[in-house]
Amino acid sequence: MTAAGEGLEWPVKLGQIDLNLLVVLDALLREKNVTRAAESLHLSQPATSTALARLRRVLGDELLHKNGRYLELTPRAESLIEPVREVLATIEQTIAQPPTFDPTTNARCFSVIGSDYVGATLLRPLIARLTGLAAGSQVDAAPVGMRYVEALNRDEIDVAILPDRIVDESLIPGCSRMPVIVERFVGVVWRDHPHAEDRLTADLLGRSPYLGYVAQGQRAIVEKDLDAAGCTRRVAATASSMVTMAFLLAGTDLVAVLPERLARRVAVAAEIRPLEPEMPLQPLRESAYWHARRARDPGHVWLREQLFAVARVEFPQAAAAG
Repeated sequence: MTAAGEGLEWPVKLGQIDLNLLVVLDALLREKNVTRAAESLHLSQPATSTALARLRRVLGDELLHKNGRYLELTPRAESLIEPVREVLATIEQTIAQPPTFDPTTNARCFSVIGSDYVGATLLRPLIARLTGLAAGSQVDAAPVGMRYVEALNRDEIDVAILPDRIVDESLIPGCSRMPVIVERFVGVVWRDHPHAEDRLTADLLGRSPYLGYVAQGQRAIVEKDLDAAGCTRRVAATASSMVTMAFLLAGTDLVAVLPERLARRVAVAAEIRPLEPEMPLQPLRESAYWHARRARDPGHVWLREQLFAVARVEFPQAAAAG
């Protein structure tokens, strides 16, 4: 392997690095994989490999090197992660974006991550609202995934909507936050459940098979409250989607706990009915998070206004909390 700096163009001349090359570098630093970087940029792998070779010559460093079956970033590449993202974000928000935003004429794709529950209860009315107000804009809704902290810190997404209890704000110091969801939990069963009456009791939970919510290896936040209340559960099944959970109950003796708005919204289609919980359950609280760098971006300001307008209608308690 060529030693760093050997036969390479050094020192770097600014004219050797164009914006497209920085975009490729950012993707390579993020993905640590040529194929995935190419896919994220909608480029061919040969074109991305060519760009990597040019970056190596210009920067005087291998940037990515093999360690067994995988590629790793060199120390020089690690040191470039934040500066490159900062440069691209600044260009995007001060040069590439128009100084004003007219939703009737400006085309823009807004990226929002959230759970399927967020999609069903908040993003659905948001998208309906945007469809009526902004003919040229669209929303790219995606699941939360494992990289949400990195994505927020790197300013890769417009908004992340996340449960407050899972977010460590010390890990996203450059981000702003606004409450958008406050929602109580209820029990849910098949509408013809043979044993359930109209209340979720510790006895019902203890003698019924339980359907739990597990996402990315983590139990639902409501499970801690059930544990604290001394409610034993015999877990018969788990699901990583709250919407799917609602549709798994029909024809079974399963008992689950879901946010009330979701349970009532799908009750008829899923053949379920809500049960009033006898034990104290803390409400689900979720907030919208975004990188503070976007605070004065006219398009992002407009998106936040629409999001908060929807939240005030759908979750008025959240508006009061904000």
